[in-house]
Amino acid sequence: MNNVSKLYEVYVNRELQTTKNEILNVQRLNQKILSFLHDLAEVSQDSRCYLFWEKEEAINHQQLLEHYIEGLTMLMSIGYELRIDSIKNHTEIPQHQDIFSLFFKIYHSILKVQSHYSSDDYQNTIDDYFTLGFQLGIDINEIIENYQND
Repeated sequence: MNNVSKLYEVYVNRELQTTKNEILNVQRLNQKILSFLHDLAEVSQDSRCYLFWEKEEAINHQQLLEHYIEGLTMLMSIGYELRIDSIKNHTEIPQHQDIFSLFFKIYHSILKVQSHYSSDDYQNTIDDYFTLGFQLGIDINEIIENYQND
């Protein structure tokens, strides 16, 4: 079960139990995107990647993981709002990129989702979010275990 698309299926199954078939609710989508941006900012802060004046403090991995999972949940929720059918497996996601570029790329791609409602932009966002997690030392098995227990 080492499969990112399986995580999305878990989310969709939860949502199907609570929502009815609706057309795109732009206001709710915008709220979820703003919430995701907040979660992404918390991951950025927890990663301490830009706190060059406080580098000596250790990263709290559990707190980073919790905020990362909150962002992932919101990102899955955005995919559900867009009626995305499936996402790529993590083995198809590139592993190496500059951490700062990744944060900026995620911000840009989620804002493209907000303006164009594109499944390609959504896939780019989720690919980059998983790459970010891997770069921050979060393992796919750790993500799956914590996401399913959420």
